[in-house]
Amino acid sequence: MNETYDITSPNPSALVESLRSVGYSLSTAIADIVDNSVTARAKNLWINFHWSGPGSSISIIDDGFGMAEGELVDAMRPGTKNPTDERNPDDLGRFGLGLKTASFSQCRQVTVWSKVPGGQVVSRRWDLDYVAKHNEWRLQKNFGAVDSDALRRLEKMESGTLVVWEKMDRLVDDSPAKSEEAHQRFLGLINDVKNYLSMVFHRYLSGKTTPRRDPLKIYFNGTDVSHLVAACDPFEISPTTASQISPVEEISYAGHHIRVQGFVLPHKDRLTDEEYRRGGGLRGWIAQQGFYIYRNNRILLAGDWLRLGRRRPWAKEEQYKLARLSVDIPNNLDLEWSLDIKKSTARPPAMLRERLTGLADKIRNDAKNIFTHRGQYGPRPADPTLVVEKPWETRERSGRIIYKINRKHPLVESVLKRLGPLVKDIEPLLRLVEETVPVQRIWLDTAESESDHAIPYEGIDETLVLSDMRKTYEFLRQTIQNPNNVRAYLMATEPFNRYSYLVDRLFEEE
Repeated sequence: MNETYDITSPNPSALVESLRSVGYSLSTAIADIVDNSVTARAKNLWINFHWSGPGSSISIIDDGFGMAEGELVDAMRPGTKNPTDERNPDDLGRFGLGLKTASFSQCRQVTVWSKVPGGQVVSRRWDLDYVAKHNEWRLQKNFGAVDSDALRRLEKMESGTLVVWEKMDRLVDDSPAKSEEAHQRFLGLINDVKNYLSMVFHRYLSGKTTPRRDPLKIYFNGTDVSHLVAACDPFEISPTTASQISPVEEISYAGHHIRVQGFVLPHKDRLTDEEYRRGGGLRGWIAQQGFYIYRNNRILLAGDWLRLGRRRPWAKEEQYKLARLSVDIPNNLDLEWSLDIKKSTARPPAMLRERLTGLADKIRNDAKNIFTHRGQYGPRPADPTLVVEKPWETRERSGRIIYKINRKHPLVESVLKRLGPLVKDIEPLLRLVEETVPVQRIWLDTAESESDHAIPYEGIDETLVLSDMRKTYEFLRQTIQNPNNVRAYLMATEPFNRYSYLVDRLFEEE
């Protein structure tokens, strides 16, 4: 029996419009173009946002290997490579769609010029209006002279590639070039893209890739050092306060190795304001918790619990905001990890889920402990017989958690002793405070506010802190004979451990 069939080639104008809706943001789209530059071993990239109202454009030029004319035509073809094909271990691509879909998502006209060592500049252009007019996949190659500083730079370089986006209907509306509001909105996109690239490519920007390579330099709207994008490592946010790091766990899967490492970041109390802001990244501390999936040193997914969990999928919650894990996968496991076209989502294979859950569970618990104790309570006293008391205790009553004021805290205990028979009158007050701790209000404020809660005594005149510390000191001296042990106790007691300079001043007064 002879086979019978119909050839149903997709309608070019309809398909190309559909390709525009894959779901790229401007940041993920530009990152896809940068992927090609990294794969081409570029050492420098120059990204320029040019404002001219509806005539605005974005250009990206690199000094990578470049492409000969046949390679360029192939690169401009939608679906250049089969995603199941074996790829070079350094290749950041997968579907052969990145350049096209990323560009189409942001503009209606993308032009690429490229040059190989010893060759001439060659070019091709996709113009979606031209495709729609003829309803054919017409890749333009003769489109007249172009007046462009970036193109002149490429012509002087030994090799490289220039990508230019024009007719940016998704980014620029009909606002005239003289509209200052539209201009500022357009320029505001630069910071979003810079921040995104600084994290996604932080290993390349810092030269900390495996294997090592020279640091990648990305410039925005300029060519000097002041326009460079700085690396933003989501796991190393302070030069003075290190994260708590677990050993690297190597997991064998399908003949390949997956590297997993856990990090518990420092509490806000141990960071400067700038370090805390940087550690929150693009979306804030709560949103940044979770797994960071790296593929060939490039972040695919930043901050996601991958629908893992013991009884139900983990949610992003305040008490786990210091927990982050890095996962390095090779590019030949893309299908197993369900990598999407945008390279912005991934799901672990079923056989790895339990192992990853176990590793993450420990990091989450460690992060919760540090968060609960707001960093640390200071060094333990040298005398092991000294028990450092905390102001609040957590207890259980009828199967539910309650919070009690610790009657053994030295400041509380000293007041209760001085009250003598009147202590029976203060107990109802303490009980009222304990029974009305606004737990729900605290959690709501924490979830809704971009800022953290104030640390103990923050914003209060330090003379009051010193006064409270002195009263605690006077009580401790009645029970602890050795002044050094009293100092050690105060230095390990919440909240006085946060004000070591006041502890020093107190003892200087003695």
